[in-house]
Amino acid sequence: MRETVDEKLHKTLETRLGESFKLVSERLELVQKGLGEMRTLATGVGDLKKVLSNVKTKGVLGEYQLENILEQLMTPEQYSKNVKTKKNSGDMVEFAIKLPSKEDSNKNLWLPIDAKFPSEDYESLMNAYDSGDALLFEKYKKGLEQRIKSFAKNIRDKYIDPPNTTDFAIMFLPFDGLYAEILRIPGI
Repeated sequence: MRETVDEKLHKTLETRLGESFKLVSERLELVQKGLGEMRTLATGVGDLKKVLSNVKTKGVLGEYQLENILEQLMTPEQYSKNVKTKKNSGDMVEFAIKLPSKEDSNKNLWLPIDAKFPSEDYESLMNAYDSGDALLFEKYKKGLEQRIKSFAKNIRDKYIDPPNTTDFAIMFLPFDGLYAEILRIPGI
C-alpha cells in the first residue's frame, strides 16, 4: 500500500512539476521574445535618432510633412513647390500658396511657406527643463527664441517681395511640442 501511495505521489508530483516547468518555460520564452522586440525597437529608435541628427534629413522631414498637409487641404493648382518669389533672386521657397492679386485679376500673388526645425535648440531646452535647472532653461529658451527670429528674418529677406508676394510669410514648425514651446515665448 505504501508503494502504491509512493508511486501515485511520485507520479502526481512529477506531473505537476512537469506542468510547472512547462509553464515557466513558456513564460521565459515570451520574456525572451519581448526582449528581442525591445532590442529591435531600441535599434529602430537609434536609427531614427541618427536620421534626425542629420540637418538635411530633418529639413526634408519638415518639408515632407508640410507637403502632405498642403496636398490634403488644397488642390495642386492652389500651391506650388520650389517657387522663386522674389525678383532678382535665386532663392526658392519650399512651398507657396497662389492667391489672387487685388490689383490685377490675371496675376497671382504668392504666400511663401518655409519649413524649419531647430531640433538642437529644442532638445537642449527640453533637457534643461528635465534637469530642473531654471537658469539653464532660460538660457536655452533665449537660444530657441533667437534661432526662430533668425529663421523669420531669413524667410523675410529671401522670400517676401510685395507686390509679387504677401507682405508676410509662414514658418512651418513640424512638431507640436516645438510649436507649443515657441508659443510660450512672449512676443513671438
